[in-house]
Amino acid sequence: MNMAKSDWLSKRSRGVHLTIRDIDCLDFDTERFAKDLNELGVNVLSFFCAGYVTVHPTNLSIRKSPFLGDRDLTGDIVKAVQSYDIRAVAAMDLSLIPGNAALEHPDWCSCDHEGKPFKANQDLGDFYIACPLSGYQNEYLAEILREIVMRYDVDGIKFGGGSYGFSSYGNGICHCARCREAFGAYAGSQIPVKEDWNDPVWGTFQRWRQQRVVERSKFLYDLVKSLDPNMPVMCNSVCFGETGWTTKGALDIEGMAAYIDAVQVEAQTRIRVEGESSHWDFLLWPAEEANFLDNVSDHQPWVLASYFQAWPWRRNAVPPAEQKVYMAQIYANGGNAILNLSGGPIQGHQDQRGFPAVKSLYHFVADNQAYYNDDRSGANVAIVYSQDTLFYYGKEKPKLNYVDAIRGIELALSDHHIPFDIISDAVVKKGNLGKYRTIILPSTACMSEETAAALKQYAKNGGSVIATFETSLFDTDGSKRSDFLLANLLGASYISTNSVMGEENGVYKQSYLNVQNSSHPLLDQLGDTSVIPASNAYCRVAADQDSDVPLTLSAPFRVFPEGQSYTLEPDTGMPMLIASEHVGGGRTVYFPGQQDTAFARYGYPDWALLLVNAVLWTTRERLPLQVEGPDTLLATLRVQEKRRLVHLVNVNGGRRMFRQLIPARDVTIRLPLGDGFEPHRAFRLSDHSQLTMTREGNAVSVVVSSILDYDVVVFE
Repeated sequence: MNMAKSDWLSKRSRGVHLTIRDIDCLDFDTERFAKDLNELGVNVLSFFCAGYVTVHPTNLSIRKSPFLGDRDLTGDIVKAVQSYDIRAVAAMDLSLIPGNAALEHPDWCSCDHEGKPFKANQDLGDFYIACPLSGYQNEYLAEILREIVMRYDVDGIKFGGGSYGFSSYGNGICHCARCREAFGAYAGSQIPVKEDWNDPVWGTFQRWRQQRVVERSKFLYDLVKSLDPNMPVMCNSVCFGETGWTTKGALDIEGMAAYIDAVQVEAQTRIRVEGESSHWDFLLWPAEEANFLDNVSDHQPWVLASYFQAWPWRRNAVPPAEQKVYMAQIYANGGNAILNLSGGPIQGHQDQRGFPAVKSLYHFVADNQAYYNDDRSGANVAIVYSQDTLFYYGKEKPKLNYVDAIRGIELALSDHHIPFDIISDAVVKKGNLGKYRTIILPSTACMSEETAAALKQYAKNGGSVIATFETSLFDTDGSKRSDFLLANLLGASYISTNSVMGEENGVYKQSYLNVQNSSHPLLDQLGDTSVIPASNAYCRVAADQDSDVPLTLSAPFRVFPEGQSYTLEPDTGMPMLIASEHVGGGRTVYFPGQQDTAFARYGYPDWALLLVNAVLWTTRERLPLQVEGPDTLLATLRVQEKRRLVHLVNVNGGRRMFRQLIPARDVTIRLPLGDGFEPHRAFRLSDHSQLTMTREGNAVSVVVSSILDYDVVVFE
């Protein structure tokens, strides 16, 4: 690959993605736009130039902006930004087919089970939904690409999510002739008419769609390379945190990443408002996505964050305080931020208040480039994500059934400043787990024999495992086993799954985890209590005789009336925390309940304490970083050859959206020494001010007086 064209792939960068609206073509000042990008600190621009809005002269059956006239806006943008040494990546979204093209080629459209093409929402105008197997996104795409690659000296090609995934129209089910033929050859059956997890064909259809999306990524990569072998290829998608898009589009970001040069994922939404309903998305979503992709792909991840307050208000900026720490999470976890602008070029935005925050972050990264390039995670704890569990265990409710468990672990570790990686079960299968002292399985229900074997070998080699709830109880297609596949490792045999509140009988009830051994290290720092709230469901299990059971389940009893709120029933004796040590030196902690899910939803601190104590016990408190500071201070450890970099992101802003941040003060950072690393100085990257470094046994520590939003402490 031509290094001059692809240098943006190998170093940490600062991006902007621009959606060009029809109206922007009237008076788009490309020189001013390029200057504004440069002042913002941007060095990579991607912009939609072809698809449902095309901004250069063309005779192809793609819709050219009616305001473009004879202008070649694509060429003007490329020339202008490259004059400031900004890489220009041409992007396209092929999800929508203009009405005239759909009329000429009805076979390009995605169809319902009656063969009727899916038409886009009426307010979009005359557009139809393209099928990713159609001629539009395959044979005709070659013509679209050839026009761009041969005409413009761009630094990359990017495909929007609609260019390879299945549309949400019709619940992601397409019955076009190509899909019917391909699925029939794959499964020997017809495409399901609706989502139905009781229908075994639906699960097969989901598997087929995921494979098609991965194949599409390889097809797009090969197509671009056939036109220019040196042209970088980038795609836009999501990770497991956006379950609707992931499952409806049948997206497998890890599989896709194997075939492309750069991966972009979205973390756009802060709050979504639809009618009278609303919900906030996960504040740590950008960190989650960058972390996951940094560990499952050889490419640097790009995480796209919106400039605007989506959804629906796309003209007002996210408040600066929140915008900076939202995007800083990406850099703290090994990624590159890319800011999404949907309101045209910078100078035309009606709300300019958010740009200074982006400028502050981008210039910080640019000015300290050497401290970002070629870094890697220093965590020795990993959380496992399973694509099979998301689809075949999550089913109709993947977030509630599965993702909440992952995020409960993430939040517990983040609150206690424990660095962690997020890896996939595909990474586990490869067996390269030597860097981790502990692997965490948050209700990793769907597990293959290969993954289980890798985990057993990891434990045999001295690794430790933490697991919750129904981990390994299902095969990769979601069929329930009679016992855990990891029963011997977990120290428990499965009996049944039940609610901690017992049978549903119309009585509002409560239940508790009863402390049986308050001196056990897994209950350290719990304090003067003999009960912990029990929530959600649990697995009734029989614990191995040589295992410790510090917690059991109480009998449930009524909440009201208060005068009768008690029970004379004995403790159920059901284990709710099982700890064991194995021959290789590792340890296992199994939670039959859903403390991880409960903590993500309700936040009771005892649940997080149990999870954190499990990490401390299984790692034997050998963590690569210790931080004393508020829970709202996010800390990650990145490693370079002769440096250790502690990224600190302060998300203490009170009620969202954050209008101002409350500084974290007098933060102590303790760095255990090892692997021949012996730092001679420590300093803050924001101003390169030296920090007093104190030696404490086999560790060094510093105190940072104040962290407002984002800083990096460098040990070298």
